Amino acid sequence: MEKAVRKREEVPNKNTRKRKPMKHKCLFKTVSIFMIVTSLLLIFNFIKIGVFGIKYISIFTVGLILIEAFLLFVMNKRFKVVIKIPFLIVSIFISGACLFGVYNLNLAANFVQKIVSAGLQEERYEIYILKESSYTSLDDLNKANLGYFNNESDTLEEALMLLKKKVTFKNETSYDDLKKMLDDCINAKTDAIFLSSSLIELLNEEYEETFFQFKKLSDITVSSRETTKKSNKNVTKDPFLLYVSGIDTYGSIGTVSRSDVNILIAVNPKTSKVLLVNTPRDYYVKLHSKKAMDKLTHAGIYGIEESMNTLGDLYASNVDYYLKINFSSLIKIVDSLGGITVDSKYEFSYDGFTFKKGENNLNGKAALAFSRFRKGLPLGDVSRGENQEAVIEGIIEKMTSPSIITKYANILKTMEDAFVTNMDEKDIYAFAKFQLNKSPKWIIEKQNAYGRDSYETTYSAGKTKLYVMLPQEESVTEVKNKLNDILEG
Repeated sequence: MEKAVRKREEVPNKNTRKRKPMKHKCLFKTVSIFMIVTSLLLIFNFIKIGVFGIKYISIFTVGLILIEAFLLFVMNKRFKVVIKIPFLIVSIFISGACLFGVYNLNLAANFVQKIVSAGLQEERYEIYILKESSYTSLDDLNKANLGYFNNESDTLEEALMLLKKKVTFKNETSYDDLKKMLDDCINAKTDAIFLSSSLIELLNEEYEETFFQFKKLSDITVSSRETTKKSNKNVTKDPFLLYVSGIDTYGSIGTVSRSDVNILIAVNPKTSKVLLVNTPRDYYVKLHSKKAMDKLTHAGIYGIEESMNTLGDLYASNVDYYLKINFSSLIKIVDSLGGITVDSKYEFSYDGFTFKKGENNLNGKAALAFSRFRKGLPLGDVSRGENQEAVIEGIIEKMTSPSIITKYANILKTMEDAFVTNMDEKDIYAFAKFQLNKSPKWIIEKQNAYGRDSYETTYSAGKTKLYVMLPQEESVTEVKNKLNDILEG
């Protein structure tokens, strides 16, 4: 009797016996479904982004299907759990890799969407008073006399309207001469001056002693959409011309300012040739829409399209696209790449950095200093342009190196606010696809425009004569010929 009872106690319950295998089976099925879903998501995003060719997507898809079919077979057959575990781990790893891929592809898509979106352009206007004045706020300027510089910016009228909503002036005087506007305020003919912030650096450079007597009281920002024409070029087949504009500000990329970097990049995808053309910032050129002579750098005050068209007129070429960066952008880009290597023609020191002749490894701040220095270089602005070209070349080399893959996500996050372009998403994806599929070995050439020193009146500064560089006709012709060789080749 006792034996019978003991036997009944030793017989395990059927539900208890099945519970553990059922748990394992459920786990394997869950991982299997998750792996299939993440794989489908990855393949969908590959197709959606369109960078990878059908050939590569097909090979990847077939390979993934074969691997996962084998894993699914093993995990869902009646093998011992100990045999299935390694395959379970591989399946989880593949699922994680697929999720990582989906994340990075979406990161790339968001990045492209952000940099090609219509840029918000911000132009800041500033109110200055004499340092010895008793004014402490805008309210103190009620019934005062205002002088404003009329540079015929599209946003000036709106800025004045916003200012007059806050202050009622006794008299308003329009100036077309910066020096006279400063002198009249010093001589008590006006009590305050109002001008675009894009002209402040010009005042610091040209009238440092006079402008030192002034202090900023307040500012007003006017926002508008930056619009430029769209090119219909096929960037994988047709040669195209890209304008790189480096504006002389920190902070928002949308700030209207002078363009200190003016480099044209001619790209011919058929011949794999690239030409970098540097035009000095002080080049004395005719502004496209104003039909008046000015420094090239001042074209940026009137928008990116003005700079594009002005350079296009100078070299008798149509500029298709632009890429705009500022001081903050350059620092971000170079640092996100882990630094760049540049080849310097000169030995010099600037802003706390020393650069030797030959190869230099630069971080973001060093690259900015290397790009900005000009006064101690043999050819001044032309030599600075050569340094700027060296920085662009260093960035291109670093961005196309295999080591950049490990920093991919960080680079995209860092660079999404670093620059803007008018290239369409389809053009960017098409060119990336072209680069991945064809892997062309780009041949990079450089060409500089030259000129001679002079002092002339400029449209932006009014009647005051400023330092400019008068273009050498032979040099301009040489640039035209080089551009034609690349774009027509």
